[in-house]
Amino acid sequence: MLAALFAVLGPGAAWWVEHVDKVPLDGKDAVTGKDRQDVLDNARGRLAGIAAGLLAAAAIFYTAANAASARRTAEAAVRSSEASERTTQAAFHSAEASQETARAAVRTAAATERGLVTGRYTAAIDQLGSDKPAVQLGGVHALAGIADDAPDMRQTCIDVLCSYLRLPYDPDPGANGDPSARKAYRAFREVRHTVIRLIGNRLRLSSNNPHSWQGSDFDFTDVIFDGGDLHKSVFSGGTIDFKGAQFASGTVNFEEAEFIDGYVSFKGAQFTGGTLDFTEAKFAGSDISFEFAKFFDGILNFEYAEFSDGEVQFWDTEFSGGHMNFSYINLTGGILHFLGATLNGNTIDFRDSRFSDGSIFFEDTEFADGTVSFDNTTLTGDTIFFKNSELTGGTVDFTNAKCQRPPSFTRQDLGILLPTEWHNS
Repeated sequence: MLAALFAVLGPGAAWWVEHVDKVPLDGKDAVTGKDRQDVLDNARGRLAGIAAGLLAAAAIFYTAANAASARRTAEAAVRSSEASERTTQAAFHSAEASQETARAAVRTAAATERGLVTGRYTAAIDQLGSDKPAVQLGGVHALAGIADDAPDMRQTCIDVLCSYLRLPYDPDPGANGDPSARKAYRAFREVRHTVIRLIGNRLRLSSNNPHSWQGSDFDFTDVIFDGGDLHKSVFSGGTIDFKGAQFASGTVNFEEAEFIDGYVSFKGAQFTGGTLDFTEAKFAGSDISFEFAKFFDGILNFEYAEFSDGEVQFWDTEFSGGHMNFSYINLTGGILHFLGATLNGNTIDFRDSRFSDGSIFFEDTEFADGTVSFDNTTLTGDTIFFKNSELTGGTVDFTNAKCQRPPSFTRQDLGILLPTEWHNS
């Protein structure tokens, strides 16, 4: 650019004067002096104007060219964006179609699975309804498997298993009974005990396990029990109903079981033999009711159990035989409540237990026979209450209890055996 300007304003101006303006600059006719300088300056001015015009035209052309290029680039970008959008929309529609296909496949699979589960359930019910114990066992395991695999069917399967236990059940004919009858009894007993064992197996699983049955309801109403293994089962939530059940023989094992925030009812149950064993069980927030239960024989064992909350209720309960063992229990909360109970030939043993909190109420209770022993029991504070109770026979013995006289012991006419130091307190 600088070279062009130099050429125009230098030699170019002289060339223009001689060839365009026809003014001689050399020879005898050449202009000189001030006239020569004026002619050259005039030429230079015109040449500068022409050069400026040319430069402006070039700039306009260059700008127009750039604008056209930018427009073409923008138009290409728009076309590319539109194409991309069309591609995206096509992909979206394709994805929607794929999702709908997947949803349809899931619905089809779910329907197929429901059909398979329904088929399995129907077959299991047929097996359970057989008159052959071996076939019934197959039905029991099949129902447990369905309950594991189909959580929405779990409670239904549990209800069916419990209803099987509620069916009429002939008692043990004994060693001297008819051999065929005893064989049949033992076969059907195996089916029943398998039901109880499978329930226990699932209740021992962690609540995070997909096959855990914790939180379910179990209806054992009027069931005749001659044993069963529920040790270490966890009853958290739900309702466990033994209402009207009969415990005739064998041991129903709740050793180390946990009862958390639920309800267990033995209302109206009858204990005519055998053992109901809660050794080392833990009760936290659950209520257990033995209301209107009748103890004629057998053992109710809470040895080493822990009570931190909830209530064990013996309301209007009749004790005419058997043994209740509360020895070595640890009562740090909750209530053992004997309300309107009648003790007539039963032993209730609290020996070596510790009561640091919670309460034991003997309210409107009649002690007609039998023994209630607090031998070597440690009591802290006002934890035992006798209210409107009557001692007409039997023994309530605090002789070797390790504690100060509870403030609630204000009556002197109960006939309770008290340590010598309590009489002076």
